[in-house]
Amino acid sequence: MTKVTVGSGAHTEGRRGVDVANRYWCGECSFKTPWLGESEGLRRQIEHYAGRHPGTPPGGQVETRRRDPGTGHGCLRLAAVALVLLAIVAACRR
Repeated sequence: MTKVTVGSGAHTEGRRGVDVANRYWCGECSFKTPWLGESEGLRRQIEHYAGRHPGTPPGGQVETRRRDPGTGHGCLRLAAVALVLLAIVAACRR
């Protein structure tokens, strides 16, 4: 199984205070689990293989998202700062 790590975002508490979520992709078809904790995602992938690909061992990719605590809403903060700066520039032009 291939492990792929992607940008920010997360759902479950991982090691060392880092939020971690995994999404399991089937190696036989286009099935993928939602973003879940490791044990729940693995359980769903195994259930998928048992139901759709009996006799085939689970494979595919595991996609992992990580985010350090306190780093969420970065885009929202950036948008708010840009909006405030735009309001200041507009007020100065009058």
